[in-house]
This record gives sequence, C-alpha cells and structure tokens, in this order.
Amino acid sequence: MTRTMLSDIDIRELDRDLQILLATNGTLTRILKIIADDEIVVEIINQQIHPTAPEIPDLERLPDSRILQRQTILKGLSSGEEFIAAEALIAMDLLPTAILRKLTETDHPIGELMVASCLEVFKETAEIWEGELPDWLVSTSERKSPAHAIARRYHMIVDGQSVIVLTEHFLPAFFAAALCGIGQANATPGAK
Repeated sequence: MTRTMLSDIDIRELDRDLQILLATNGTLTRILKIIADDEIVVEIINQQIHPTAPEIPDLERLPDSRILQRQTILKGLSSGEEFIAAEALIAMDLLPTAILRKLTETDHPIGELMVASCLEVFKETAEIWEGELPDWLVSTSERKSPAHAIARRYHMIVDGQSVIVLTEHFLPAFFAAALCGIGQANATPGAK
C-alpha cells in the first residue's frame, strides 16, 4: 500500500474539522459527535483473536501476547454516514480482564472503554499520511476506485508498554472537501 506522509504544512491545509480530529489525543468519538452533529456508533466489521501479532507492513511488533484485531466503522446513528474506518491491534494479555470483556462483548469505542476504566493511558504522537483505504473496508462504493484518505496511526501505552496500535482512516465521503489538493506539493514521499 502506497502512502504519502503529510508535512505540518500539508496538515495545516486541511479543513479545520479534520485538523481537530487528527490532532486530538482524547476520545475521537466525542469530538466527532460534535463535528458531525450526530450520535456516533461503532459498527464492528471484523474481530478476531490471534495467538501473536499479525504481520502488518510498517508496524513494529507488539509485545508477546494474544492479539485482538478489531476492524470497525464509526458512523452517525441518525444519518448512517460512515466517518472513520479504524483498525486496532490490542495486546490482550496486557490489559485488565474487565476491559477485555467489554472489548470482545460490546461495540463500545476503545477510547471510551479506556477512559471509563480509569486506566492511565499515554498516546504517542500520531503518524499522519494520505493513502489508499484498507482492503477490509466493507463499503463497496469506497472500494470500487482506489480512493485515498487521510489516516493516522498511534500507539496507546500502558505501564510503559505499547498495548494498542490504532489506525484510523478518515473516509473521503465525509471529508472530501478536506482532501482537495493535499499531498501534492508539500508532502514528503515515503512508501511506508
């Protein structure tokens, strides 16, 4: 998958709402709810447990642990509009049982579960790029053409260890105006 890393200048050219969503290190769903003026729900597309971290290009390995791979769409409850496609790789053996149970048995957003648990979590600075949408994305209208989206990836750290790697793709149907002309003049090319 080809990606073009975005410079600070490229990011400043994005629409204000997308800049806010990319910059947040809080709970994305709360901010998206305000921007979209709609309650945000999580649709789980795929969720599976792996004995170890799956091989994903450009991703350093998670600690030795069983890995919960969760692929979701954040969408508006009233509108049904799809805003963000997210994939999380979660080191199951490094999180409390109560959080794991909620991750595997509910469709609650990961950030909301972490906040509700009162677990101290640090988020690394996100890597931001423009690139192709993920293959697993269910929406066939998005997959018919090699649509590009702005995306970010960051690690969530608990007790000094990376326990969650979260990749979020800001879907072009909602953020199309924000994508016009981005990455053409100022991006640092990098096939990551």
